[in-house]
Amino acid sequence: MAHKFDVKKAELLDSPDRLHILNPDENLDKLGLNTETVFADLGCGTGYFSLPAALRVKKVYALDVQEEMLEILRNKIKKEKIKNIDIILSGESTIPLPDNSVDIVFTANVFHELEDRISILVEIKRILSAGGRLVIIDWKKIEMDFGPPFEERLTEAEVISACENNSFDLLKKAVTGPYNYLLIFEVMKNSKVKNSC
Repeated sequence: MAHKFDVKKAELLDSPDRLHILNPDENLDKLGLNTETVFADLGCGTGYFSLPAALRVKKVYALDVQEEMLEILRNKIKKEKIKNIDIILSGESTIPLPDNSVDIVFTANVFHELEDRISILVEIKRILSAGGRLVIIDWKKIEMDFGPPFEERLTEAEVISACENNSFDLLKKAVTGPYNYLLIFEVMKNSKVKNSC
């Protein structure tokens, strides 16, 4: 069973050191966001990407399975008086958003944690608007002194295979710092889900 990030270590998510490892603005720059974009941050944690995304887009849906993480984000939103972030407690394999409601589904260091990738990919396909994109940032499968255990990490090829087997085409790979990779997908045209990972 893949571990979930421990909410007791939530302060690590906002550490200044993290900016050197995974800079949110540099990565959001790669996504072609604009003031009409509806952005879903799946596994948003304390809002490391949701908050800067909110400055660029029309609406952010900040989703997480841990209410404690969302409470931290709620306090930040209140303090900074941000109006365009909706905080949503999500399920492990369901996303409580309407069909065709999101332009970008974004996950950072979350995909390796998912127990049921097939169900989540089906849900992502459902909520994406026509021409929408799935963005996955995750840990490189290398030995490190921090981050998830090596055996729980996924290679780029494993993530690409899981997505391609479930109705997504790889559009782009991007450099995203020394320890992560960034993959951008779109829904396959006339796709049928193959239900395999």
